[in-house]
Amino acid sequence: MAVVLDGREGNQVFVRQADPADGEPPRIPIFEGEQLVMMTAIAAVSVNQTAEVGRVDDLVTWARAVPVRREGNTVFARTLAHGEPDEGHRVHVRPGDQLSFEQGAIVIELDAIDEKEAAGVAEGEYVPITPVLWTWMSVGGGHDQAKVRYLLAAARRLDAANVLLVDVEKRRQELAQEGLTGPVIRRGLFGLVAAVELAVVAVGRVCDMIDKAGTLLGSVVSVPPTVAAKRAAVNDIRNAYEHIEDRALGTVFGRPHPDALTIFNRADLLECDRISYGASSLDLKVEMANLISEARQFLKDVAANA
Repeated sequence: MAVVLDGREGNQVFVRQADPADGEPPRIPIFEGEQLVMMTAIAAVSVNQTAEVGRVDDLVTWARAVPVRREGNTVFARTLAHGEPDEGHRVHVRPGDQLSFEQGAIVIELDAIDEKEAAGVAEGEYVPITPVLWTWMSVGGGHDQAKVRYLLAAARRLDAANVLLVDVEKRRQELAQEGLTGPVIRRGLFGLVAAVELAVVAVGRVCDMIDKAGTLLGSVVSVPPTVAAKRAAVNDIRNAYEHIEDRALGTVFGRPHPDALTIFNRADLLECDRISYGASSLDLKVEMANLISEARQFLKDVAANA
């Protein structure tokens, strides 16, 4: 382990672990009678659910800590801002030092939390928004708990919809293989349809909650363009899937309806990756992907001000 000389006091020689920005540190001469004292390196500060030292299951989030200055035995530090270059400097304290963060020195940012969550998934994949919002709204205090419950409920629906759509794509690829037998084709087809139905129901609920956020939460965040444009179509299709027993009988609200049985026409789904009901349609590749992306950002923007 490479070390850097921090200073000498009497017969004590204070050394610290080398940081990435230090390069190759010079050798430190130690003379007879001198005592080598290793400093403690602090790379980050954490927010935890409990005060119990040594637990890791109670970690909420963390932020990189960097040194600001030293005044006597007090070492002042701060957290790095999101997007600020990280040169690898750590905070180093001697035995007996006091570590201090001045007012405003510790900043936890929603984008930083989101970035940490993204590090846990493959590049380009959907990043679940529920853990991000939970973490953000668990830091500090003063959040309206009704808003917290509302946003987390919408986030869970959105995350579930994405899981189902991943399953849809997996089953679609499986059905595209050559030489499949009839039973295998049917299992894949029915599984695909079921996943689509549940995904639309979940997304439909998210769209409802986004549409009502202004009224119920007092949100000033604008409804995203794809959500606004496809809101009616998603609602129509979602209602048909949720009341599939009614549509199976050729009725809507118990009355015969010319569109009722169109929800069972799966040609568009299999040939065009699109679901249709009456005059309403939703493209799963583009429109659904945009809807989920915009809905995710909407929930994040609302949470930032919750």
